[in-house]
Amino acid sequence: MLGKLLRHMSNYSFGSLLVSVASLVSFPLFTRIFSVEEYGLMNLVSAALSLIVGIGKLGMQHAIVRLHGEAASGHAPWKLDQFYATVVWGMLAVGLGVTVTWAIVSQLVPEAWWNDVRMRGLMLLTAILILIRVSQNGLINLLRAELRSGVFAIYQVVTKYAGLGAIVFTLLFISRGLTGFYSATIVVESLAVVFLSIYLLRHHNVSPREFSPPLFRALVVFGVPMLGFELSRVVLNIADRYMIQVMIGGDALGHYAAAYNMSEYVQMIAIASVGQAIVPMYVKMWEEQGERETKRFLLDSLRYYLLLGIPVIAGVSAIGEDFLVLLASEKYREGAIVIPWVMAGLVIQGGMVILGASLYIHKQTILIMGRVAATAVLNILLNLLLIPRYGIAGAAVATLLSALALAVMTAMLTRHGLRLATPWTSIARYGFCAAVMYLIVIQVPLGGGIVGIGIKIIIGVASYAILLFIFDRQSSMTMFNALRTRLAR
Repeated sequence: MLGKLLRHMSNYSFGSLLVSVASLVSFPLFTRIFSVEEYGLMNLVSAALSLIVGIGKLGMQHAIVRLHGEAASGHAPWKLDQFYATVVWGMLAVGLGVTVTWAIVSQLVPEAWWNDVRMRGLMLLTAILILIRVSQNGLINLLRAELRSGVFAIYQVVTKYAGLGAIVFTLLFISRGLTGFYSATIVVESLAVVFLSIYLLRHHNVSPREFSPPLFRALVVFGVPMLGFELSRVVLNIADRYMIQVMIGGDALGHYAAAYNMSEYVQMIAIASVGQAIVPMYVKMWEEQGERETKRFLLDSLRYYLLLGIPVIAGVSAIGEDFLVLLASEKYREGAIVIPWVMAGLVIQGGMVILGASLYIHKQTILIMGRVAATAVLNILLNLLLIPRYGIAGAAVATLLSALALAVMTAMLTRHGLRLATPWTSIARYGFCAAVMYLIVIQVPLGGGIVGIGIKIIIGVASYAILLFIFDRQSSMTMFNALRTRLAR
Protein backbone atom coordinates (compact mmCIF):
# COMPACT_ATOMS: atom_id res chain seq x y z
CA MET A 1 0.00 0.00 0.00
CA LEU A 2 2.94 2.33 0.63
CA GLY A 3 3.92 1.81 -3.01
CA LYS A 4 0.44 2.85 -4.16
CA LEU A 5 0.57 5.91 -1.92
CA LEU A 6 3.97 6.83 -3.35
CA ARG A 7 2.62 6.40 -6.89
CA HIS A 8 -0.19 8.89 -6.29
CA MET A 9 2.12 11.13 -4.27
CA SER A 10 4.65 11.17 -7.09
CA ASN A 11 1.93 12.14 -9.58
CA TYR A 12 0.75 14.96 -7.36
CA SER A 13 4.32 15.95 -6.47
CA PHE A 14 5.45 15.98 -10.10
CA GLY A 15 2.49 18.13 -11.02
CA SER A 16 3.14 20.39 -8.04
CA LEU A 17 6.82 20.57 -8.97
CA LEU A 18 6.05 21.76 -12.48
CA VAL A 19 3.43 24.17 -11.15
CA SER A 20 5.91 25.46 -8.60
CA VAL A 21 8.58 25.87 -11.28
CA ALA A 22 6.15 28.15 -13.09
CA SER A 23 5.47 29.95 -9.82
CA LEU A 24 9.18 30.28 -9.12
CA VAL A 25 9.74 31.65 -12.62
CA SER A 26 6.90 34.14 -12.20
CA PHE A 27 7.89 35.01 -8.64
CA PRO A 28 10.97 37.12 -9.54
CA LEU A 29 9.15 38.47 -12.57
CA PHE A 30 6.15 39.73 -10.61
CA THR A 31 8.24 41.03 -7.71
CA ARG A 32 10.15 43.13 -10.23
CA ILE A 33 7.24 44.27 -12.39
CA PHE A 34 5.15 45.28 -9.38
CA SER A 35 6.25 47.52 -6.56
CA VAL A 36 6.49 46.05 -3.07
CA GLU A 37 3.16 47.71 -2.26
CA GLU A 38 1.49 46.33 -5.42
CA TYR A 39 2.80 42.86 -4.68
CA GLY A 40 1.31 43.07 -1.20
CA LEU A 41 -1.97 44.28 -2.72
CA MET A 42 -2.03 41.34 -5.12
CA ASN A 43 -1.67 38.99 -2.17
CA LEU A 44 -4.49 40.82 -0.41
CA VAL A 45 -6.81 40.28 -3.39
CA SER A 46 -5.78 36.64 -3.59
CA ALA A 47 -6.46 36.20 0.11
CA ALA A 48 -9.94 37.72 -0.27
CA LEU A 49 -10.66 35.42 -3.20
CA SER A 50 -9.57 32.41 -1.13
CA LEU A 51 -12.03 33.39 1.57
CA ILE A 52 -15.00 33.98 -0.76
CA VAL A 53 -14.28 30.89 -2.88
CA GLY A 54 -14.25 28.94 0.38
CA ILE A 55 -17.79 30.19 1.01
CA GLY A 56 -18.83 29.38 -2.54
CA LYS A 57 -17.76 25.76 -2.23
CA LEU A 58 -20.02 25.29 0.83
CA GLY A 59 -17.59 22.63 2.01
CA MET A 60 -18.95 20.25 -0.63
CA GLN A 61 -15.52 19.51 -2.05
CA HIS A 62 -14.85 17.46 1.08
CA ALA A 63 -18.19 15.69 0.74
CA ILE A 64 -17.37 14.76 -2.86
CA VAL A 65 -14.34 12.73 -1.86
CA ARG A 66 -16.04 11.18 1.17
CA LEU A 67 -19.40 10.25 -0.45
CA HIS A 68 -18.01 9.17 -3.82
CA GLY A 69 -16.57 6.08 -2.16
CA GLU A 70 -20.03 5.09 -0.93
CA ALA A 71 -21.58 5.64 -4.36
CA ALA A 72 -18.82 3.74 -6.19
CA SER A 73 -18.99 0.79 -3.77
CA GLY A 74 -22.77 0.52 -4.00
CA HIS A 75 -23.28 1.45 -0.35
CA ALA A 76 -25.33 4.56 -1.21
CA PRO A 77 -28.90 4.93 -2.55
CA TRP A 78 -27.83 7.03 -5.55
CA LYS A 79 -26.17 6.07 -8.83
CA LEU A 80 -22.88 7.52 -10.10
CA ASP A 81 -24.58 9.57 -12.84
CA GLN A 82 -26.79 11.15 -10.19
CA PHE A 83 -23.71 11.82 -8.09
CA TYR A 84 -21.89 13.59 -10.92
CA ALA A 85 -24.91 15.59 -12.06
CA THR A 86 -25.68 16.72 -8.52
CA VAL A 87 -22.10 17.80 -7.91
CA VAL A 88 -21.88 19.76 -11.18
CA TRP A 89 -25.22 21.58 -11.01
CA GLY A 90 -25.21 22.02 -7.25
CA MET A 91 -21.78 23.66 -7.11
CA LEU A 92 -22.52 25.76 -10.19
CA ALA A 93 -25.70 27.17 -8.60
CA VAL A 94 -24.10 27.90 -5.25
CA GLY A 95 -21.01 29.42 -6.88
CA LEU A 96 -23.14 31.72 -9.03
CA GLY A 97 -25.11 32.95 -6.03
CA VAL A 98 -21.97 33.74 -4.04
CA THR A 99 -20.36 35.45 -7.04
CA VAL A 100 -23.26 37.85 -7.52
CA THR A 101 -23.49 38.55 -3.80
CA TRP A 102 -19.78 39.33 -3.49
CA ALA A 103 -19.83 41.57 -6.56
CA ILE A 104 -22.44 43.70 -4.79
CA VAL A 105 -21.02 43.55 -1.26
CA SER A 106 -17.47 44.43 -2.34
CA GLN A 107 -18.73 47.72 -3.73
CA LEU A 108 -20.54 48.60 -0.50
CA VAL A 109 -17.53 48.07 1.77
CA PRO A 110 -16.25 51.47 2.99
CA GLU A 111 -13.17 52.52 1.05
CA ALA A 112 -11.26 53.14 4.28
CA TRP A 113 -11.52 49.45 5.12
CA TRP A 114 -9.62 48.51 1.99
CA ASN A 115 -6.89 51.06 2.73
CA ASP A 116 -6.35 51.43 -1.05
CA VAL A 117 -8.50 53.12 -3.71
CA ARG A 118 -7.82 50.34 -6.24
CA MET A 119 -9.36 47.55 -4.19
CA ARG A 120 -13.01 48.08 -5.13
CA GLY A 121 -12.31 47.82 -8.85
CA LEU A 122 -10.10 44.78 -8.41
CA MET A 123 -12.67 43.02 -6.24
CA LEU A 124 -15.40 43.61 -8.82
CA LEU A 125 -13.20 42.38 -11.66
CA THR A 126 -12.11 39.24 -9.85
CA ALA A 127 -15.62 38.28 -8.68
CA ILE A 128 -16.03 36.09 -11.77
CA LEU A 129 -13.10 33.98 -10.53
CA ILE A 130 -15.31 32.85 -7.64
CA LEU A 131 -17.73 31.05 -9.97
CA ILE A 132 -14.89 29.65 -12.06
CA ARG A 133 -12.94 28.30 -9.09
CA VAL A 134 -15.96 26.85 -7.30
CA SER A 135 -16.92 24.92 -10.44
CA GLN A 136 -13.32 23.87 -11.03
CA ASN A 137 -13.00 22.65 -7.47
CA GLY A 138 -15.96 20.33 -7.85
CA LEU A 139 -14.47 18.83 -10.99
CA ILE A 140 -10.94 18.30 -9.69
CA ASN A 141 -12.26 16.68 -6.52
CA LEU A 142 -14.14 14.22 -8.70
CA LEU A 143 -10.74 13.40 -10.22
CA ARG A 144 -9.27 12.94 -6.73
CA ALA A 145 -12.16 10.73 -5.67
CA GLU A 146 -11.55 8.54 -8.73
CA LEU A 147 -7.83 8.32 -7.79
CA ARG A 148 -6.95 9.82 -11.17
CA SER A 149 -3.91 11.62 -9.85
CA GLY A 150 -2.14 11.62 -13.23
CA VAL A 151 -4.96 13.49 -14.99
CA PHE A 152 -5.22 15.82 -12.02
CA ALA A 153 -1.51 16.66 -12.32
CA ILE A 154 -1.70 17.21 -16.08
CA TYR A 155 -4.65 19.56 -15.68
CA GLN A 156 -2.84 21.57 -13.02
CA VAL A 157 0.33 21.90 -15.08
CA VAL A 158 -1.36 22.84 -18.37
CA THR A 159 -3.61 25.39 -16.66
CA LYS A 160 -0.70 26.93 -14.75
CA TYR A 161 1.59 27.33 -17.74
CA ALA A 162 -1.16 28.58 -20.03
CA GLY A 163 -2.14 31.09 -17.37
CA LEU A 164 1.44 32.22 -16.84
CA GLY A 165 1.97 32.68 -20.56
CA ALA A 166 -1.22 34.71 -20.90
CA ILE A 167 -0.38 36.86 -17.86
CA VAL A 168 3.17 37.62 -19.03
CA PHE A 169 1.95 38.47 -22.52
CA THR A 170 -0.75 40.74 -21.10
CA LEU A 171 1.62 42.50 -18.70
CA LEU A 172 4.26 43.11 -21.36
CA PHE A 173 2.10 44.06 -24.32
CA ILE A 174 -1.45 44.97 -23.22
CA SER A 175 -1.87 46.17 -19.63
CA ARG A 176 1.05 46.46 -17.21
CA GLY A 177 -0.81 46.32 -13.92
CA LEU A 178 -3.01 44.25 -11.64
CA THR A 179 -6.02 44.70 -13.92
CA GLY A 180 -4.15 43.02 -16.75
CA PHE A 181 -2.93 40.29 -14.42
CA TYR A 182 -6.43 39.31 -13.31
CA SER A 183 -8.03 39.73 -16.74
CA ALA A 184 -5.64 37.19 -18.24
CA THR A 185 -6.24 34.86 -15.29
CA ILE A 186 -10.01 34.97 -15.83
CA VAL A 187 -9.74 34.08 -19.53
CA VAL A 188 -7.40 31.13 -19.05
CA GLU A 189 -9.18 29.63 -16.03
CA SER A 190 -12.55 29.88 -17.79
CA LEU A 191 -11.27 27.93 -20.80
CA ALA A 192 -9.60 25.37 -18.53
CA VAL A 193 -12.86 24.62 -16.70
CA VAL A 194 -14.71 24.16 -19.99
CA PHE A 195 -12.15 21.66 -21.29
CA LEU A 196 -12.02 19.76 -17.99
CA SER A 197 -15.82 19.50 -17.93
CA ILE A 198 -15.88 18.02 -21.42
CA TYR A 199 -13.14 15.51 -20.59
CA LEU A 200 -14.35 14.39 -17.17
CA LEU A 201 -18.08 14.21 -17.80
CA ARG A 202 -18.16 12.74 -21.32
CA HIS A 203 -19.04 9.26 -20.02
CA HIS A 204 -21.65 10.40 -17.50
CA ASN A 205 -25.19 11.66 -17.93
CA VAL A 206 -25.13 15.01 -16.15
CA SER A 207 -28.46 16.25 -17.40
CA PRO A 208 -30.26 18.50 -14.91
CA ARG A 209 -32.89 15.73 -14.71
CA GLU A 210 -30.28 13.56 -12.98
CA PHE A 211 -29.92 16.12 -10.20
CA SER A 212 -30.84 14.49 -6.89
CA PRO A 213 -32.21 16.77 -4.15
CA PRO A 214 -31.65 14.13 -1.42
CA LEU A 215 -28.02 13.72 -2.52
CA PHE A 216 -27.54 17.47 -2.66
CA ARG A 217 -28.88 17.70 0.90
CA ALA A 218 -26.40 14.98 1.92
CA LEU A 219 -23.56 16.93 0.30
CA VAL A 220 -24.66 20.11 2.08
CA VAL A 221 -25.17 18.40 5.46
CA PHE A 222 -21.64 17.02 5.27
CA GLY A 223 -20.28 20.16 3.68
CA VAL A 224 -21.69 23.06 5.70
CA PRO A 225 -19.68 22.27 8.84
CA MET A 226 -16.73 21.78 6.50
CA LEU A 227 -17.48 25.27 5.17
CA GLY A 228 -16.81 26.49 8.67
CA PHE A 229 -13.62 24.44 8.56
CA GLU A 230 -12.68 25.91 5.18
CA LEU A 231 -13.33 29.49 6.24
CA SER A 232 -11.53 29.01 9.52
CA ARG A 233 -8.57 27.56 7.66
CA VAL A 234 -8.54 30.50 5.26
CA VAL A 235 -8.71 32.92 8.19
CA LEU A 236 -5.92 30.97 9.86
CA ASN A 237 -3.79 31.37 6.72
CA ILE A 238 -4.57 34.98 5.79
CA ALA A 239 -5.49 36.88 8.96
CA ASP A 240 -1.85 37.72 9.54
CA ARG A 241 -1.61 39.44 6.14
CA TYR A 242 -4.56 41.73 6.74
CA MET A 243 -3.32 42.55 10.21
CA ILE A 244 0.19 43.33 8.96
CA GLN A 245 -1.32 45.62 6.30
CA VAL A 246 -3.35 47.53 8.89
CA MET A 247 -0.83 47.56 11.74
CA ILE A 248 2.55 48.06 10.08
CA GLY A 249 1.90 48.83 6.40
CA GLY A 250 2.18 47.61 2.82
CA ASP A 251 5.96 47.29 2.62
CA ALA A 252 6.04 44.93 5.61
CA LEU A 253 3.20 42.95 4.03
CA GLY A 254 5.17 42.64 0.80
CA HIS A 255 8.22 41.26 2.63
CA TYR A 256 6.11 38.83 4.65
CA ALA A 257 4.05 37.69 1.64
CA ALA A 258 7.14 37.00 -0.46
CA ALA A 259 8.75 34.82 2.24
CA TYR A 260 5.46 33.09 3.05
CA ASN A 261 4.77 32.38 -0.63
CA MET A 262 8.24 30.93 -1.11
CA SER A 263 7.67 28.61 1.86
CA GLU A 264 4.34 27.52 0.39
CA TYR A 265 6.04 26.68 -2.92
CA VAL A 266 8.41 24.36 -1.07
CA GLN A 267 5.56 22.81 0.89
CA MET A 268 3.54 22.27 -2.29
CA ILE A 269 6.41 20.43 -3.98
CA ALA A 270 7.73 18.43 -1.05
CA ILE A 271 4.83 17.46 1.20
CA ALA A 272 1.41 18.77 0.13
CA SER A 273 1.01 15.77 -2.20
CA VAL A 274 0.60 13.54 0.86
CA GLY A 275 -2.70 15.18 1.74
CA GLN A 276 -3.91 15.15 -1.86
CA ALA A 277 -3.17 11.46 -2.28
CA ILE A 278 -4.01 9.96 1.08
CA VAL A 279 -7.60 11.13 1.75
CA PRO A 280 -9.32 9.29 -1.13
CA MET A 281 -7.09 6.28 -0.42
CA TYR A 282 -8.02 5.89 3.23
CA VAL A 283 -11.70 6.55 2.49
CA LYS A 284 -11.66 3.78 -0.11
CA MET A 285 -9.73 1.49 2.26
CA TRP A 286 -12.21 2.12 5.07
CA GLU A 287 -15.15 1.23 2.83
CA GLU A 288 -13.50 -1.91 1.43
CA GLN A 289 -11.09 -3.24 4.08
CA GLY A 290 -12.25 -1.88 7.41
CA GLU A 291 -10.70 -0.30 10.48
CA ARG A 292 -7.66 -2.47 11.13
CA GLU A 293 -6.04 -2.06 7.71
CA THR A 294 -6.96 1.62 7.57
CA LYS A 295 -5.30 2.31 10.92
CA ARG A 296 -2.15 0.44 9.91
CA PHE A 297 -1.98 2.42 6.68
CA LEU A 298 -2.46 5.74 8.50
CA LEU A 299 0.25 4.97 11.07
CA ASP A 300 2.74 4.09 8.34
CA SER A 301 1.76 7.21 6.39
CA LEU A 302 2.21 9.46 9.44
CA ARG A 303 5.69 8.09 10.05
CA TYR A 304 6.78 8.66 6.47
CA TYR A 305 5.21 12.11 6.40
CA LEU A 306 7.37 13.05 9.38
CA LEU A 307 10.39 11.44 7.71
CA LEU A 308 9.94 13.89 4.82
CA GLY A 309 8.50 16.91 6.62
CA ILE A 310 11.04 17.38 9.42
CA PRO A 311 14.10 17.65 7.12
CA VAL A 312 12.15 20.03 4.88
CA ILE A 313 11.86 22.44 7.83
CA ALA A 314 15.57 22.17 8.59
CA GLY A 315 16.65 22.41 4.96
CA VAL A 316 14.55 25.44 4.11
CA SER A 317 15.73 27.14 7.31
CA ALA A 318 19.33 26.59 6.17
CA ILE A 319 19.01 27.98 2.64
CA GLY A 320 15.82 30.04 2.87
CA GLU A 321 17.37 33.51 2.94
CA ASP A 322 19.63 32.88 -0.04
CA PHE A 323 16.76 31.26 -1.94
CA LEU A 324 14.42 34.16 -1.24
CA VAL A 325 16.96 36.73 -2.44
CA LEU A 326 17.69 34.65 -5.55
CA LEU A 327 14.02 34.47 -6.46
CA ALA A 328 12.64 37.81 -5.32
CA SER A 329 15.72 40.09 -5.32
CA GLU A 330 17.64 41.77 -2.53
CA LYS A 331 14.77 44.11 -1.64
CA TYR A 332 12.86 41.20 -0.06
CA ARG A 333 15.71 39.96 2.18
CA GLU A 334 14.00 41.38 5.28
CA GLY A 335 11.27 38.77 4.89
CA ALA A 336 13.71 35.86 5.40
CA ILE A 337 13.37 36.11 9.17
CA VAL A 338 9.93 34.46 9.01
CA ILE A 339 10.89 31.42 6.89
CA PRO A 340 11.78 28.85 9.62
CA TRP A 341 8.65 29.65 11.65
CA VAL A 342 6.31 29.63 8.67
CA MET A 343 7.80 26.45 7.20
CA ALA A 344 7.40 24.60 10.50
CA GLY A 345 3.79 25.76 10.79
CA LEU A 346 2.99 24.65 7.23
CA VAL A 347 4.47 21.19 7.80
CA ILE A 348 2.49 20.70 11.01
CA GLN A 349 -0.74 21.85 9.36
CA GLY A 350 -0.13 19.46 6.46
CA GLY A 351 0.05 16.49 8.81
CA MET A 352 -3.44 17.11 10.17
CA VAL A 353 -4.99 15.31 7.20
CA ILE A 354 -3.47 12.10 8.62
CA LEU A 355 -3.73 12.80 12.33
CA GLY A 356 -7.40 13.80 12.00
CA ALA A 357 -8.45 11.01 9.64
CA SER A 358 -10.83 9.52 12.21
CA LEU A 359 -12.93 12.69 12.25
CA TYR A 360 -13.23 12.66 8.46
CA ILE A 361 -14.00 8.96 8.13
CA HIS A 362 -16.73 9.12 10.80
CA LYS A 363 -18.15 12.34 9.28
CA GLN A 364 -17.60 14.32 12.48
CA THR A 365 -17.60 17.55 10.53
CA ILE A 366 -18.66 19.71 13.49
CA LEU A 367 -15.51 18.68 15.36
CA ILE A 368 -13.39 19.22 12.24
CA MET A 369 -14.76 22.74 11.96
CA GLY A 370 -14.52 23.49 15.67
CA ARG A 371 -10.84 22.68 16.06
CA VAL A 372 -9.81 24.88 13.12
CA ALA A 373 -12.15 27.71 14.14
CA ALA A 374 -10.64 27.72 17.61
CA THR A 375 -7.18 27.76 16.08
CA ALA A 376 -8.12 30.69 13.82
CA VAL A 377 -9.33 32.70 16.81
CA LEU A 378 -6.10 31.88 18.65
CA ASN A 379 -4.10 32.96 15.61
CA ILE A 380 -5.83 36.34 15.50
CA LEU A 381 -5.21 36.92 19.20
CA LEU A 382 -1.56 35.94 18.86
CA ASN A 383 -1.13 38.28 15.90
CA LEU A 384 -2.70 41.15 17.85
CA LEU A 385 -0.24 40.48 20.64
CA LEU A 386 2.92 39.76 18.65
CA ILE A 387 2.84 41.95 15.51
CA PRO A 388 3.08 45.31 17.37
CA ARG A 389 6.07 44.02 19.34
CA TYR A 390 7.95 41.91 16.82
CA GLY A 391 6.63 42.91 13.39
CA ILE A 392 6.47 40.23 10.71
CA ALA A 393 8.48 37.84 12.90
CA GLY A 394 5.64 37.98 15.41
CA ALA A 395 3.15 36.99 12.72
CA ALA A 396 5.34 34.03 11.77
CA VAL A 397 5.63 32.83 15.37
CA ALA A 398 1.84 33.11 15.66
CA THR A 399 1.54 30.82 12.62
CA LEU A 400 3.70 28.15 14.25
CA LEU A 401 2.02 28.37 17.67
CA SER A 402 -1.40 28.10 16.04
CA ALA A 403 -0.33 25.02 14.09
CA LEU A 404 0.93 23.37 17.28
CA ALA A 405 -2.36 24.15 19.02
CA LEU A 406 -4.24 22.59 16.09
CA ALA A 407 -2.17 19.41 16.39
CA VAL A 408 -2.86 19.14 20.12
CA MET A 409 -6.61 19.66 19.65
CA THR A 410 -6.72 17.10 16.84
CA ALA A 411 -4.99 14.50 18.99
CA MET A 412 -7.43 15.15 21.85
CA LEU A 413 -10.51 14.93 19.62
CA THR A 414 -9.47 11.61 18.05
CA ARG A 415 -8.49 9.83 21.26
CA HIS A 416 -11.81 7.91 21.34
CA GLY A 417 -11.99 7.14 17.62
CA LEU A 418 -9.45 5.83 15.13
CA ARG A 419 -6.67 7.07 17.36
CA LEU A 420 -3.13 7.27 16.01
CA ALA A 421 -0.38 7.12 18.60
CA THR A 422 2.17 9.90 18.12
CA PRO A 423 5.45 8.26 16.98
CA TRP A 424 7.68 10.18 19.39
CA THR A 425 10.67 7.89 18.84
CA SER A 426 10.54 8.48 15.09
CA ILE A 427 10.15 12.23 15.61
CA ALA A 428 13.26 12.23 17.81
CA ARG A 429 15.28 10.29 15.23
CA TYR A 430 14.20 12.37 12.28
CA GLY A 431 14.66 15.58 14.28
CA PHE A 432 18.21 14.63 15.25
CA CYS A 433 19.13 13.72 11.67
CA ALA A 434 17.58 16.94 10.37
CA ALA A 435 19.38 19.07 12.97
CA VAL A 436 22.76 17.57 12.04
CA MET A 437 21.94 18.10 8.37
CA TYR A 438 21.16 21.76 9.10
CA LEU A 439 24.51 22.24 10.86
CA ILE A 440 26.32 20.66 7.91
CA VAL A 441 24.55 22.77 5.28
CA ILE A 442 25.11 26.14 6.98
CA GLN A 443 28.84 25.39 7.12
CA VAL A 444 29.11 24.98 3.34
CA PRO A 445 31.25 27.97 2.21
CA LEU A 446 29.32 28.78 -0.95
CA GLY A 447 27.45 31.91 -1.99
CA GLY A 448 23.75 32.35 -2.53
CA GLY A 449 23.73 31.86 -6.32
CA ILE A 450 21.81 29.09 -8.00
CA VAL A 451 24.88 26.82 -8.16
CA GLY A 452 25.71 27.31 -4.48
CA ILE A 453 22.10 26.70 -3.42
CA GLY A 454 21.92 23.60 -5.63
CA ILE A 455 25.09 22.15 -4.08
CA LYS A 456 23.79 22.84 -0.58
CA ILE A 457 20.54 21.01 -1.39
CA ILE A 458 22.45 18.00 -2.69
CA ILE A 459 24.69 17.96 0.39
CA GLY A 460 21.65 18.29 2.66
CA VAL A 461 19.72 15.45 1.01
CA ALA A 462 22.75 13.17 0.98
CA SER A 463 23.68 13.85 4.61
CA TYR A 464 20.11 13.29 5.82
CA ALA A 465 19.84 10.03 3.87
CA ILE A 466 23.11 8.74 5.35
CA LEU A 467 22.15 9.74 8.88
CA LEU A 468 18.72 8.18 8.48
CA PHE A 469 20.27 4.93 7.29
CA ILE A 470 22.52 4.89 10.35
CA PHE A 471 19.84 5.68 12.96
CA ASP A 472 16.69 4.21 11.38
CA ARG A 473 17.71 1.60 8.84
CA GLN A 474 14.26 0.01 8.65
CA SER A 475 12.45 3.21 7.65
CA SER A 476 15.14 4.21 5.18
CA MET A 477 15.14 0.79 3.50
CA THR A 478 11.34 0.65 3.34
CA MET A 479 11.27 4.06 1.69
CA PHE A 480 14.11 3.12 -0.66
CA ASN A 481 12.42 -0.10 -1.75
CA ALA A 482 9.10 1.66 -2.33
CA LEU A 483 10.82 4.33 -4.41
CA ARG A 484 12.73 1.71 -6.38
CA THR A 485 9.49 -0.15 -7.11
CA ARG A 486 7.82 3.07 -8.21
CA LEU A 487 10.71 4.04 -10.51
CA ALA A 488 10.81 0.56 -12.02
CA ARG A 489 7.23 0.87 -13.28
